[in-house]
Amino acid sequence: MSLLTSLGLKPHARVNDDRRHQTAARLLSKLEQSAWQGLEQELAKASDEYRERLIYGIANFDGAVPLVSRWLEMRPRSALAHTVLGASLVVGGWKIRGGAYAEQVDENTSAPFLKMLDDAKAPLQLAADLDKTYADPYAWLIHAELGGDTGRDKVKSLFRAAVGRSPLHWPAHYKYFVATTQKWGGSHSEMFGFVRAVSSRSPRGDLVHCLVAQAYTEYALVTGPQGRQEIRTRQCAAEVATALYAWLDASPATLVEKLLRAGSPFADHALNHFAVACYLCGAHQEARAVIDALRNEIQTVPWGWIADSARERSDPGFVHDRVRRELESRT
Repeated sequence: MSLLTSLGLKPHARVNDDRRHQTAARLLSKLEQSAWQGLEQELAKASDEYRERLIYGIANFDGAVPLVSRWLEMRPRSALAHTVLGASLVVGGWKIRGGAYAEQVDENTSAPFLKMLDDAKAPLQLAADLDKTYADPYAWLIHAELGGDTGRDKVKSLFRAAVGRSPLHWPAHYKYFVATTQKWGGSHSEMFGFVRAVSSRSPRGDLVHCLVAQAYTEYALVTGPQGRQEIRTRQCAAEVATALYAWLDASPATLVEKLLRAGSPFADHALNHFAVACYLCGAHQEARAVIDALRNEIQTVPWGWIADSARERSDPGFVHDRVRRELESRT
């Protein structure tokens, strides 16, 4: 333990928001070298959630659009190439806009942002048409629609199209979940209704159960201290704990073991949301187990969402340390 940590001037937990992945960098290198066949093979064999992360890694590169356009010129019937082009336009548009709420976005930013989202729709729709079994384009179309004034029916139809092709498609579920949140045009009722419905019909071991935890952290973000008090109930604690066991296909006796083996590409995000949600709802045993599994490495989201002081807002590691102390005092 460092001197600053022992004095309480530096948190025990380290914030790591770096979501880049070595494999995504390697795929970008293949794209730069025009190794399109190998690139397509690697993307095609990846799981839905892993391919989402890989495509995002490519799309987040500032020079992605011209590189992918060259790939598309050489392989115009590639559904993957069309998807990556659409994703690159979507991600590029959101980088221009930023993550602020609509009323806080500068008008000079809105026009290029909306144009990039609109430009993304044609390649994504073509990708869906080229491969009738492929759900990824619909998930990215949901992402594109989040930024505009599209009605709820359009977003719902895109989600239905995605799960019609792949019932447990994680990216489509996650992106539609975002669309149900109050901050993106939905409501708390719609958000909780959606996650409870999809969790109830998903098999044990599926990542979709993680959306239950994220719904609680989203609710805490929007409602603040009062909302946090409202969800600290036995019913909410049972719900989030049940979702945790369902995601890991675990029991109270095997929880620690399953947490240590949580190897999904999205596991880091899920663990952070479950740690905070279990704590907020009062599932103390599960919260302690998940926080131990994080090994003092956290993400700003959602820990920063429950910061209670300027110090905690400056470094969410202090939030983690406070929560850990509170849970240890209950043992």
